[in-house]
Amino acid sequence: MGVYKFKLPDIGEGVVEAEITAWHVKIGDRVEEEAPIADAMTDKATIELTAPVDGIITGLACEAGEILAVGADLVIFETHDESEKDGGEKDGAEKERGGKEGAETGTETLAEPFTKDMPPSGGGKAFTPTPITKPAGKTASSAKAENTAAILASPAVRKRAKDSGLDLSKITASGAEGQIIHADLDALETRLAPAEGESRIKVIGLRRVIATRMAEAKRHIPHFTYVDEIDVTALEALRKRANGNRRDSQTKLTVLPFIIRALASVLRDWPQFNAKYMDEEGYVSRFSDLNLGIAVQTDNGLVVPVLKRAQTLNIWDMAAEIARLSQGVRTNRISKDDLTGATTTLTSLGPLGGLVTTPVINRPEVAIFGPNKIRPKLVLDNGNVKERRVMNFSVSCDHRVIDGYDAAKMMQDLKALIEDPVFMFMD
Repeated sequence: MGVYKFKLPDIGEGVVEAEITAWHVKIGDRVEEEAPIADAMTDKATIELTAPVDGIITGLACEAGEILAVGADLVIFETHDESEKDGGEKDGAEKERGGKEGAETGTETLAEPFTKDMPPSGGGKAFTPTPITKPAGKTASSAKAENTAAILASPAVRKRAKDSGLDLSKITASGAEGQIIHADLDALETRLAPAEGESRIKVIGLRRVIATRMAEAKRHIPHFTYVDEIDVTALEALRKRANGNRRDSQTKLTVLPFIIRALASVLRDWPQFNAKYMDEEGYVSRFSDLNLGIAVQTDNGLVVPVLKRAQTLNIWDMAAEIARLSQGVRTNRISKDDLTGATTTLTSLGPLGGLVTTPVINRPEVAIFGPNKIRPKLVLDNGNVKERRVMNFSVSCDHRVIDGYDAAKMMQDLKALIEDPVFMFMD
C-alpha cells in the first residue's frame, strides 16, 4: 500500500489560499480518480476539486469553512501503488538526510507554501512547497507550549481545557496563587455558550467573502451617493412593444438591458465612472470597454458575474447574456472568466428595489449604479394630472476620484437617454 498526499492546487492567478466550503467525502471513503472530493472557494470563484488517484481517504486537512493555503496538504489517500506520487511523502532516507543537514547547519527546514520568488504551479496541478531555512530557535508551537506550561493548572483542568478547545493563556485565574481551576473554565464556557433562544450560524464561504469585501470597501473608500428620479414611461412602452415582436429564440426583455445600453453610451463621455482606483499603487485606471459587474442574488448571497464589452452588444444579445450569467451563478456552473474583469458594477433588487439604495462600491472600482423599483406616480402636466412610471436611480461614488458635480452631470445625461430611449440606439 502507498500514501498519496493531495495538496491544495493553484486554482487561480494570484490566489494563495482558499476556503474549503464543503466536503464530498469523509475519512474511510473509497474513491475513484476524478470523483468530487471538496469545494474550494477563492475571492474569484468556487471550484470543485476531484480525486487525483484511486484510494481510501485516511486524512482531511480541515473542517468545512476553514481556510487553507495553496500547496498545503488537503487530502491523504491510501493507495495500492507503492511508487512515489506527486505530492507524496519523501522516502525515509531523504527524511533522515534532511534531518541531519538541519542539525549540521543549525537550522530547521520549514515548508513555506507561498514566498515571493516561488513560481506558480500552473495548470492546476499540485505542487510541493519550496523548503526555506530560518535560524534555529523556538518555533511558534514550542513557544506556545512553553507559555501554556508556565500557567498554573492541575492536569485535570489542562485536559478539560484541551478537550474543549480552550486556550489557558486567555483564562483569568481565580484559584489560590493564581491557579486556573474548574470554576474558571465553567465561567468561560458560560460566556461562550449561546443564550436561550439564540442560534449561531458560522460565517463561511460566500458570506465570509462578502463580509470581508464590504468591510474593506467602507474602510478604504469615502463613499457618497447621488440619487435622481427618472421617468421610465416611454422606456416601458418601448420594452413592451419589443417583447410583443420578439422571436421565440429571443430572451424576453426586462428593463435592465435598456439601462445598461444607456450606461454604455453615457460612460463614453464620463470615463471616470468606468474605472478603478489602485490606491496603494497611486494611479487610476480608466477603460474603453464597459465590463459591467451585475450583482445577482443567490441562496448564499450576492455574486457578481461580468457582462463583458457591454457597449458592443445589441439589446437582445445583452438580454441573453444576462440570463446566461444569472443562471450560471444560481446553479454554481460558471467559469472564473465570467466572474472577473469588472470595471464598474450595477446592482438591482428588481421589484423589491425600494425607493432609494446606497450600494457599497466593489473595491477597487470607483462607482456602483443602483436602479430601484418602478412605481406609478401622479404628476401635473400643463395643469392636467397624469399617471407616469418613475424609478429612483442611485450612484455611489469614491469621493477621492469622483466629485459630486460630476456625479450630478453624469446622472442628468443618463436620465435624458432613459427618458427618451430612442436616442440610446442612435450612436
